[in-house]
Amino acid sequence: MRGLTIKHFIRDVQDVFRRVESYLLSLGAERRCAMGLDRVADRLASMGAKINLMRSRMRDGGMEVAIDADCSLRDALRGLKDDIRGIRRQLAGMQTPQRSARLQRAFAHLGKIAEETYVCADRLQWEIDEHEQKLA
Repeated sequence: MRGLTIKHFIRDVQDVFRRVESYLLSLGAERRCAMGLDRVADRLASMGAKINLMRSRMRDGGMEVAIDADCSLRDALRGLKDDIRGIRRQLAGMQTPQRSARLQRAFAHLGKIAEETYVCADRLQWEIDEHEQKLA
């Protein structure tokens, strides 16, 4: 009888260890996911900074020539905005209350940066169009 009790105890301890191991693995996966989201947010923030730099140079430079005569920059901005819309759709589908606080913060941070970068790209696109119309 005593041997059966010890076996049950060992099995219960093994089950606890398996659950702890599974929990730790899931935390690691969520941490890696959050770090990946942070890297994407950093890249988007960098793009936003470059866009704002281009906007300020365009405004301060008093340019009397066409900035984007072949429309390649505007096409690139349109593509960036489409990509950001895709990111935001994916984020909306991934947010659930069961996620860790770290992952929720990463989602919120990326969403905020994506919105800011989208606005920067939209403004630059609009300002280029306005500049080109003035020159025409």
